[in-house]
Amino acid sequence: MNLTRRTIHTRGVDEKSKVLNHLCSVGNSNTSGPSFLASDLQCGLSDQILDGLPNKAESIQIGDRIYPSSILELHRPTGKYISRILIRIFNLFSRKGIIRTVGNACAPGLVFPILEPNQGMEQFANLQKSCPIISVNTLGFNTYPDSVTVSAEPFMVIDLPPHWRTFNDYLGAFSSKYRVRTKKVYEETDSITKTYLHTESPNFWAAQCGALLAESLQDKTIAIGRNLPELLICYHQSLKEKYRIIGFYENNHIVGFISYIVDGPRMFAMQLGLDRKSDITGKLYQRMLYSLVEEAFELGITKINLGRTGAEIKSTLGAVPVENSFVVFTRSKILLGLFRLYAKYIQKKYHYTYRNPFKTSALKAPGELV
Repeated sequence: MNLTRRTIHTRGVDEKSKVLNHLCSVGNSNTSGPSFLASDLQCGLSDQILDGLPNKAESIQIGDRIYPSSILELHRPTGKYISRILIRIFNLFSRKGIIRTVGNACAPGLVFPILEPNQGMEQFANLQKSCPIISVNTLGFNTYPDSVTVSAEPFMVIDLPPHWRTFNDYLGAFSSKYRVRTKKVYEETDSITKTYLHTESPNFWAAQCGALLAESLQDKTIAIGRNLPELLICYHQSLKEKYRIIGFYENNHIVGFISYIVDGPRMFAMQLGLDRKSDITGKLYQRMLYSLVEEAFELGITKINLGRTGAEIKSTLGAVPVENSFVVFTRSKILLGLFRLYAKYIQKKYHYTYRNPFKTSALKAPGELV
């Protein structure tokens, strides 16, 4: 098993910063990047899963492309950032068709619509009148008429170069500092065993994994539905062998799981559930991420999308941030004003310190000049 990174990713601190800035700006409207990167990162199996989700809505046409849409509902507000009253109002509007999301919050990072430059609500040919608010998750950070663009947490993506054949090759590319850290992760989780759950009936794992997912999401406002076991079963039934689940056990008791989609040479990390009491140090979480890298080498994967959240930890595995944003369209000047106030004064700003675990020389294939 082995994992790799883009050779452009690590050439010292200064060069690395330039590379990250380049990767995070691929969506700028003055380049051809968005269309290419959207195709490169988009999951070819998205229609299969999105069509089976319970909150799906009508399709939305953008230009000459048709995209699925969904009803977005928020649950479990903590009261820390969003009040319960606001969430109830939001859900009421969403159920009445006033708000639509292109794609589906239950399947983040699988579809990145290509928006029409310099067009506002008129680009949604079949919905601009019936649905006054439309939200779209796109790559990069672009602005459009009739809209507000809000930064989202980056997707963390690992590219795997072909000259790394095994997981040991991948670890051998780490600098000594990160090899020591990785070794410690494996030592402290030595009592953990892995089991493939997707080969079993959902009756065996769905309830337990749903409970672990709920525990991981506690104290958070979520948009993936209330019935989490049903969500996992939906993935399993829609994608069959392309959706895989790894269970992590200690003393014959499940303490975590992680799931992913296999789409040709690409892997998309999806749900992760964790028993917090079993992972006080955070090492089990890291071990679960490393397990995806192990799987990638076994399956011949060349690109791993580790998803959002945990950006700094994921960068220690060699993942690079890919900028993305939410564009909220409406013709209501009042709503636009409120959205802009939110984006400017309320929205949480993300600040990360990205790490580079690799030795510069290890990123070059044999015979390449460093």
